[in-house]
Amino acid sequence: MAKIKKQSSVLMVIERFSPIIGGAETQCFQLSSGFFKKGIKVTVVTKRWFESLNKEETFKPGFKVFRIGKPGFSRLNDYCSGFSLTIFLVKNFRAFDIFYINGGLANIFGSTAILLGKILGKKIIAKVETPGELFFSGPKALSPKKFVHPLIKLRLDIAKKTDFFIAQTLEIKEQLLELKIKEKRIRFITNSVDTDFFDPPKSENEKIALRKKWFLPEKKIVVIFCGRLAKRKGLVYLLDAWYKERFEKAVLILVGSGENQSDSVESQLKKTIEERKIKTVYFLGSKKREEVEELLKASDIFVYPSIHPEGTALSVLEAMAVGLPIIVSDIGGLEDVVENDKDGFLFPPKNIKALGSVLTKLIDKAELRNDFGENGRNKVLCNYSTEKIVDDYLKFFDSL
Repeated sequence: MAKIKKQSSVLMVIERFSPIIGGAETQCFQLSSGFFKKGIKVTVVTKRWFESLNKEETFKPGFKVFRIGKPGFSRLNDYCSGFSLTIFLVKNFRAFDIFYINGGLANIFGSTAILLGKILGKKIIAKVETPGELFFSGPKALSPKKFVHPLIKLRLDIAKKTDFFIAQTLEIKEQLLELKIKEKRIRFITNSVDTDFFDPPKSENEKIALRKKWFLPEKKIVVIFCGRLAKRKGLVYLLDAWYKERFEKAVLILVGSGENQSDSVESQLKKTIEERKIKTVYFLGSKKREEVEELLKASDIFVYPSIHPEGTALSVLEAMAVGLPIIVSDIGGLEDVVENDKDGFLFPPKNIKALGSVLTKLIDKAELRNDFGENGRNKVLCNYSTEKIVDDYLKFFDSL
C-alpha cells in the first residue's frame, strides 16, 4: 500500500457534481475547496449527465473537475460511465495518493473506483452518505428490493474492501459495524457548513428587504423547508399537521422539487393543497445556493420532518448557521445535530399531533425562536464549520 505524504493528492469520486446540487455534491465541493486551500492537490471526477456540461472545468479556488461517460440516465449510461472511469483511473492513477469516494459505494461508479484503487495500490477512503445505503433488503435499506441481484451483492462486497470508511452519524457507524467492518477502519467525521456564507441577517431591515424580494408576507411568521420533495422527507405529514392546526399568522414555503426522485411526492402535495384549499403554503421549486441563503435569512423557523434516517443533513446545518430555530423528526442523523429544547424541537416521526404542537410553540414565541436560533448558530460554529471539518480530514490523512 502506498505511503501517504503530508501534502497528499486526492481524487474525489462522485456521481453528481456542480451544477447538479444536493447535499453530497455541496459537501464534495466544500471539502475539495478546503483541501485545495490547505495545499493539497485535488481533482474531482464525476459523470457527465448532460451533453451541455463541459468535459473538463476548473472551479474556484483552482481544482479541476473531469466529467466522463456518455450523457444520459439509463442503466447503459451507468455502465458506460463505469468503463470511462476505469480508463481515466488507469491513465491517471499515478497522480493521486488517495481515492475518496463520496457516497454510492455499491453503485457502478463508486464500486469501480474502489476496485481499481485496490488493484492500483491506492489508499481508498469511502464516505457513507446515508443510513441504509449499504443495505438492499430489510427495514434498514434505503431502497428495499424484493430480489437483490448478484451483481449488486458483488458490488457491495467490493465496497467492503475500502481501506477506511467515513461515518458522518452514529447510526451509520453502527450499520458499518453490523456489516462486519472493523472499528479501526471507521472514522467519525460529520458533514460541514460554510458558516461565512450562511450567516444570520445583519438587521431586521435586511430580512424585510429579502421578504419583499421574494414576495413573502412581511407580517407573517415564515416557516421553511429546504430539500427534495420526496416521500422519505415526511412532507405529507407536515401538510397534514399544517392543515389541522390552520395557522393564521404563519406561512409555509417549500424549497426544492421531486424531479428525478423515484419517491417524489411533489404532485401529491400540490394536489392535497388544491383539494384542501390551503392558502398559506407556497412551492418555490429548486433554488441555487445563493437563493437558498436569501430564503433562509427571510424566514423564522426551519422544519425538516424526515421519516427515514438521514446523514448530517446539510439543509439543517445551513438553517442553524443562519440562526433559525429547528424542528426535526427524532431519527438518526437529525437527533445527532439538534438538541431538544436547546436549539430546536424533536418530535416522533409521522406524529402529526406532536409536529403541530411544536410548530405552534415556535410560531407563538418570538423569544424562544431567538434563543434557539442563537444556540444553533453557536453550535455549528464550534462543531460543524467547513474549516474545522477540513482540519479533521487533514489530521486523518496525516495519520495514514
